[in-house]
Amino acid sequence: LIKTLDPSAQVAIGGVTQVTPLRLQYIEDVLAAYQMLTGTAMPVDVWNIHAFILREERDSWGVSIPPGFDVDQGILWEIEDHDNLDLFKQQIVDFRRWMERHGQRDKPLIVSEYGILMPPEYGFSAETVTEFMRATFDYLLNERDEEIGYPNDDNRLVQKLSWYSLSDTNYPTGNLLDPVTGQLTEVGQAFADYAASLDATQ
Repeated sequence: LIKTLDPSAQVAIGGVTQVTPLRLQYIEDVLAAYQMLTGTAMPVDVWNIHAFILREERDSWGVSIPPGFDVDQGILWEIEDHDNLDLFKQQIVDFRRWMERHGQRDKPLIVSEYGILMPPEYGFSAETVTEFMRATFDYLLNERDEEIGYPNDDNRLVQKLSWYSLSDTNYPTGNLLDPVTGQLTEVGQAFADYAASLDATQ
């Protein structure tokens, strides 16, 4: 229907919360169900993911278990893993590898949501969040791979990104703006400074 109304429209999936074996299997199940119901492959033009680091366990903190699975546990990351840069990077690589295996390498990848949800009292101060944010920006904007990267973008792994969040009242740790005053937070100022540094080099 979308393509009929607008042939130039770009169709993307709804982003999974994080890239894990369980959630990759969920995507494959959804694609298979679409194929079975329609007789054709799902027309995905752009892939997008979230890249949080949260616990996969039923009736626990984190992201629980995707629909349709009768298991109670996936990857049991701990709270202190929430800003682990290596785990973050691995999710990006794992999804690009998945795309390559499924003939999807020649499509853009957007990390449409990621950041720090845990509160400062759990060890995630503004300084800690800022350090994580800058490091992820460096990685997402620059990382390339000649085997799995997007050929139309100099083999970069990721084409667009979106930090979470602008001004969330439920999970405010990574907020760029204070939801009450509208003023930049410490994290928001670091975001602005980083963006300005990019402008200065272009």
